[in-house]
Amino acid sequence: MGIRNKLFLIFLGTFLVLILAASGFYYLSFVRSLNTYLDERQQEQVERLAEHLGSLYQQTGSWNFLLEEPRRLKRLYRLAGDEDRHRGKNDDHRHLQLLDTDKELLMGPPAPPRLRVEVPILANNQLAGYLTYPNQEAIRDKLDDRFLERQLRFVLWMLAVGVVLSLLVSWLLARHLVAPILALTHHTRALQEGDYSGRLNSPRRDELGRLGHQLDQLSLRLEQGQQARQRWFSDIAHELRTPLAILQGELEALSDGIRPLTLDAIKALETETRQLTHLVNDLHDLALADGGNLRYQLVEEDLAQLTHDVLDSYRHLFDEKQFIVDRWLPESAWLLMDPVRIRQLLDNLLQNSLKYTHDGGQLRVSLDCTGKQWTLVLEDSAPGVPDASLPHLFDHLYRVESSRNRRTGGAGLGLAICQRIAEAHGGSIRAEHSPLGGVRITLTLPGESV
Repeated sequence: MGIRNKLFLIFLGTFLVLILAASGFYYLSFVRSLNTYLDERQQEQVERLAEHLGSLYQQTGSWNFLLEEPRRLKRLYRLAGDEDRHRGKNDDHRHLQLLDTDKELLMGPPAPPRLRVEVPILANNQLAGYLTYPNQEAIRDKLDDRFLERQLRFVLWMLAVGVVLSLLVSWLLARHLVAPILALTHHTRALQEGDYSGRLNSPRRDELGRLGHQLDQLSLRLEQGQQARQRWFSDIAHELRTPLAILQGELEALSDGIRPLTLDAIKALETETRQLTHLVNDLHDLALADGGNLRYQLVEEDLAQLTHDVLDSYRHLFDEKQFIVDRWLPESAWLLMDPVRIRQLLDNLLQNSLKYTHDGGQLRVSLDCTGKQWTLVLEDSAPGVPDASLPHLFDHLYRVESSRNRRTGGAGLGLAICQRIAEAHGGSIRAEHSPLGGVRITLTLPGESV
């Protein structure tokens, strides 16, 4: 059974129970209230009649004035009541009984004691007799029964209308509540089948609306992931195709005798092989980092000394390109890190500067502690990157289509690996425009100065 049918039955059952309970309560309450009202009205009227009879008995000293003229009881009953309000009910006096002090019947029809209500008649504060009247069950006439039947029919009609309305409202509520669930079901089925372009765009503000909004966000992420995966495969194929094509061309040229087998030819093949190996290693490291499988061995290490060592290892390359290197490093910067991975990060950053910065450029490296964070900044000189490219520098296989292009080398994986290493250490890395004209890379790592 579907959820719509279940909700329909739940709502319908709930409404029917409420309608039956309300109708039954109304009918029973009405009948009881009617009987109570009639009893109280008759009791009040009989009590006033008993006061009149007590006054007359005190004047005459006996019940002969009533026994000799029974019609007087009718007039007294009408006098005790409100003739204007109870017109048509004046024959109720025929149900009355007059009893003496011993409760012997003097006037009126006989009635069993269990069905009558006794009202004492006092004359000069002395008991002169009793005036009795039957309860409503004993004197209920056909008019009262017809009135109750009409009320019962009204309750049944009200119950029938309530059932019809319950069916309609239950169906509408079930449809209204299930509609967004069906939309979510169709949307998730489309996602399961690989269609990530659809959106719910639900205007609801309740829990289902928030769920629909989250599914839209999931669809967007899946669509972006699918597009990124397609670009990733395309870029990898392109990156691998180029060195392989060069290797194949060189080998075919050597094999056909077009190019002689010399030391320079072997070095060219070695360079392309080294480039291909470096690309494959970067892809492997990035895949491990994305999967959370890149291993880290965190130890207490001096980041300042590590930075000095890495810069010293690049001294001859800086000299070849006539770089001016400024170091603004503290004496020590102890923090918990993996020195191998941090060295890999620094290598990637320095290699980018060497590849892309013009000869005779400038490189500035600074390290500073702010609170419980260490901030390492690398700035190089021109050329820079466009504003639109800054947010994408850490994307997989991304390269700026300007002077920092493929001809200078690199596959656009170094900065992506740097970002994974920084995040694994609980830090962050970002790119900005450098005051020197190039790119400013800011690495933030958690730690305390010692």
